Amino acid sequence: MRLLEVRRTSGFRVASLFFATFGCASLALCGFLYVDTRSYGRKAAFEWVEWESKHLLNLPPHALRERIEASEDFAEGGRPLVLFGPDHARRAGAPITYPATAPIGRPFVLTQQTEHGTRTLFSELTQLPSGEYVLVSRSAKDLQSLENALVETFSWGMAATIVIGLIGAVIFGVGSLRQNDAITSAVVRIMRGDLSERLPTRGVSADLAHLTRVVNDMLDQLERLMLEIKGVNENIAHDLRTPLTRVVGTLERSLRKADSIEAFRACSEDVLAEVKSIVIRFSALLRISEMEDRLRRSGFSQVDLSRLLEDAVEYYEPLAAERGIQLRWARPESALDVEGDRSLIFEAASNLIDNALKFTPSGGWVEVALLQNPTTIRVTDNGCGIPAEELTTVRARYRRGAFRTDKSGFGIGLSLVDSIARLHSAVFDIASDGTGCRVTLLWPDQGHGSIALGAASIEAV
Repeated sequence: MRLLEVRRTSGFRVASLFFATFGCASLALCGFLYVDTRSYGRKAAFEWVEWESKHLLNLPPHALRERIEASEDFAEGGRPLVLFGPDHARRAGAPITYPATAPIGRPFVLTQQTEHGTRTLFSELTQLPSGEYVLVSRSAKDLQSLENALVETFSWGMAATIVIGLIGAVIFGVGSLRQNDAITSAVVRIMRGDLSERLPTRGVSADLAHLTRVVNDMLDQLERLMLEIKGVNENIAHDLRTPLTRVVGTLERSLRKADSIEAFRACSEDVLAEVKSIVIRFSALLRISEMEDRLRRSGFSQVDLSRLLEDAVEYYEPLAAERGIQLRWARPESALDVEGDRSLIFEAASNLIDNALKFTPSGGWVEVALLQNPTTIRVTDNGCGIPAEELTTVRARYRRGAFRTDKSGFGIGLSLVDSIARLHSAVFDIASDGTGCRVTLLWPDQGHGSIALGAASIEAV
């Protein structure tokens, strides 16, 4: 762990800012308490001086003198009393010189030099009817001791606050650094090719938790796409090996044995058929890539599903009649519109209707219906259906039913429908009860409701 980087982490900075704010608030509170305590102590001292001065004025001259002579005077404290004559000479009391500049009848602060240094007194000078002066004082030592104790306490408190704040900031910074190191380590492993790695979500602060979840979702999608690409490459290599081998073999035979134009034509027709099948496969793959391009959304518009399905049914009616299958079309009472790409929705419906016809035996039926509330396109059949164990895998590219390999096709049709569904933000689902099949496409955000496409067992392409 790089401790020198702790101070640059967001946790350290946020904690430092918090403790700095708390420290400023504590400092302001300490200052207020100090000023308020000091003001209260001075006010109490002056009130006592005023009260004592008024009390001494009411005493007889002999009692006043006895009181002054009996008063205590300590160099470091006490409450000294002094009697001055009209000539300002000290006659009794503490050894304090007459404060020439002091006001008469009002409290003031008197500073006196002593053997131990400077002494501060809260005093009041009062003139007697006889012309004499009485100085009433109270030492400020107790108040100064209290003030010093407050300053010392507040200083230690602020120092402790700073130390605790720095320790807390370092702890938060180390926590942030650990989170960053864990995320960085995971990212490095992902960059090295481990696409199964995910960013840590435990022990992550709230401000990073949402980000890590979003990134993990992105990594799930990337891993899925990479696995699909890997599977597509393997399937392409596997599927193209046989037709290309046949093409090479046919060309070699034509070069060795063909001795007439008719023989060359027959070989050329065989090669052309194989090449056309290869072109169909690549065209379907390119079509899927086009479906997964989100920029295609810019061409969306309102699509009349009633008219679209009617065109699709009319297109497949001759094929259904040729195979001896009854193709039913249940028209809606009114037009139903959804937002999307008409050619893509038509292609999805065509794939599903073609599947229904392909895997429905002669004498069977296929029904295409457009229903309201919610808007539903439904294509049902009484064909062979899909085994339950294949329902979750049949939509993958090049995936064909294990018991349907006798039918023509490359295993791309339902992958194409799935891509069209994702492009339209639809939910694609396949269901079968063993005597037919139902494929569902749901548009949750469409105003008219949802769209469901039910179809047959295995993809058409």
